[in-house]
Amino acid sequence: MWRTYVNGISGDAPAEFQTSVTGNTDLLTEILLRLPPKSLLRFQTVCKDWFSIISSQRFRLLHCRRKHSSGKVDGLFFCWWVYGNNHVDFIPINGMPKKQMGMIPLAFKNIVKCTSSKIESLHSCNGLFCINFNLGVENQVYYVYNPSTNQHRSIQLPAGTELRQVILMNLAFDPMVSDSYRLVCVIKSNGVYEFSVYSSETGIWKDSKEILDIKQEYFLAQGVFLNGCMHWVSENGSFLRFELDSLCFKMMPSTVIPNGMLKRNIRYFGQSSGHLHLIEVQGFSSMSFEVLELESDYSKWFVKYLVDLSSLRTMYPQMLSEEFDLVDVNRRTCNVVVCIVVDDKEQTTRFLVSTPDVIIEYDSRCMIIKEVAIVEKGKIPVMWEDVSVFEWYDAHRYVETMACV
Repeated sequence: MWRTYVNGISGDAPAEFQTSVTGNTDLLTEILLRLPPKSLLRFQTVCKDWFSIISSQRFRLLHCRRKHSSGKVDGLFFCWWVYGNNHVDFIPINGMPKKQMGMIPLAFKNIVKCTSSKIESLHSCNGLFCINFNLGVENQVYYVYNPSTNQHRSIQLPAGTELRQVILMNLAFDPMVSDSYRLVCVIKSNGVYEFSVYSSETGIWKDSKEILDIKQEYFLAQGVFLNGCMHWVSENGSFLRFELDSLCFKMMPSTVIPNGMLKRNIRYFGQSSGHLHLIEVQGFSSMSFEVLELESDYSKWFVKYLVDLSSLRTMYPQMLSEEFDLVDVNRRTCNVVVCIVVDDKEQTTRFLVSTPDVIIEYDSRCMIIKEVAIVEKGKIPVMWEDVSVFEWYDAHRYVETMACV
C-alpha cells in the first residue's frame, strides 16, 4: 500500500497514483534516485519490484553519479593519533542527524571480530573507505567499507607481502567512470617503496615496476585520486602522480620550496570540481594564503584565490586565548580541512575550517561565515604537539553512496 506524507501525517495514496507510479518503472526509478541510501535500504523490503530496482547494479551506479555530480559533503571523519592510539570520530555536515551517523566509528571496529583490534589508518574516496586494522604484532587486515550501506569486504594482501612490509593503501573510486574501485598498496622493501594495484572488478593485484626513494617525506597516506591517477605531495621532495592503468609515474609539477626554508608548509591538499588544489603558507601561524590550482594538462600550479581568514579571530576569540599564547605564540588554532571550489557562475571557494570549538564554512566570495558542526570538548588533542585543531590530513570526506563493495 502506497502512503503519502504531508506535514508528518500519513495517509493512503490514491489508487490512481499507486497504479501510475508502480506501473511505470522509469518514473519509479526517477523518484527513488532522489532518496538517500538509508531510505532506499528500507524501501527494498516494500516489494519484489522495489527490491529488484534498488538492488540492481545499474540503479546504484545512477544513484552514485547523481550524488557525485552534486559535490555535496555530508560529513567528515576525523582520525588522529594520540598516545599510541588512533581515535575516530564523525562530524555531520549539512544538517545530517548526529544520531544517524554517530555509531559509525563503533561500526568500524565491529567489522573485525577481535576485541584487541585497533584502527591503524583510514583512506576515503567518494563515499567508500579503506580501513587498516591492527590486530597485534605484524598482523594487520584491510577492509573496504561503505558506511551508508554498512557493507564491507576483506581485502587480501598482495602475494609476497609476508616478506615485505605493507605501509598503507589508498582507495581509488570514481562513480562517473565505473562502479568498481581500486586500491594502491605501498610496500616497503629493501630501502624503497614498491607499488601494487588491486581491482575490485577482477580481484587481482598487479605489481608496478616503479619504485620510490624512501628518504623523501611524502604524504603517502593522503593520496588524492583524480583522472585515473593517485597524487601525492611532499614537504621536501617532488610531487608524484601515479597512473593506475599503466602502473607508472607520470609528470607532476611541484611548487618551489621558499628560499631559506628546508621544506614546504602544506596546509591542505585535495580535489574539488575536477581539479587539484593546494594551500601552502609562509608563516607558521599565517591566516592569509593562496589557493593554488593545478592546470588540467599538468603544466603548472597557478593562484586560484587569495584568502584571508584573520577575521575569524574577531568572531572566535578562543583562537587567541591566553592558554595558547602562554605556551606557544605560533600555536595553530585554525586549519582548512576541506576546500570546495564552486566552478559555476559563483566562481568562489568554500572552506571547511577547524577551530578549537566548531567546524565553520567560509565563503570566500561573499565572505560569509557559517557554523556547520560543533566540536565536542576533548575530541581534539589540545596542547598536543604544535596544533590545537584538526589538520587537513586528519579529515576524510564522507558522502552518502549506494556503491557496492
